[in-house]
Amino acid sequence: MTLRPSSESIMVCVHYGPHGQRLIQRGSHLSKLLSAPLCVLTVDSSKDNEYNLEKERYLSGWETLAKEAGGEFLVRKCQGRKPAEVIMETARERGVTQIIIGKSGQTLWQEITRGNFINDLVELLGPIDLHIVAVQRYPDLLEQSHEQGFTAYLVKQGETYVLADESEGEETVKGMFFRELDTDFNSGLFKRVEDGEAQYLRIVQGVWVKPGK
Repeated sequence: MTLRPSSESIMVCVHYGPHGQRLIQRGSHLSKLLSAPLCVLTVDSSKDNEYNLEKERYLSGWETLAKEAGGEFLVRKCQGRKPAEVIMETARERGVTQIIIGKSGQTLWQEITRGNFINDLVELLGPIDLHIVAVQRYPDLLEQSHEQGFTAYLVKQGETYVLADESEGEETVKGMFFRELDTDFNSGLFKRVEDGEAQYLRIVQGVWVKPGK
């Protein structure tokens, strides 16, 4: 018996920040389940001459994940348009039938001042199915319980890694440190990006405390 090719086509939309890997994995699973082609899209609103190393690491990781899943990775510029309009334009070009996006909680004030991306997208959808994956944006939690982050390093000393202001040695890890509120110690969270995904490491009095310790 010859299997008929699927009439479905899946597109995953990822944005600069955590949780892109989870969304791509969800899209990959659905793509395999339906024997449907997969593409991963990120909409870039930055200026042409703007460079962000952390963002580039996310993009590189997402591209790798998309290709490993047998899909294609796309970057499209806003060029003055709403992200929802760019997504729908790309979806129509690719014959997409199902879109996967992430949705984080936001306050009523944010809804009013920034507009609601989901509503904008739904108005443009037409016959395309929309999958909304609930995600919790870690930076939102950091703003409530930690000071503003700053560039820092984890420097290996013996069997441990300690927080430092400057890079030292080949095994130094660069990232952002978020100190807990109401403390005089260097305790908080250290954020680094690896393979396109953000990781948050627990720091206690200047030392990285690994899980289980």
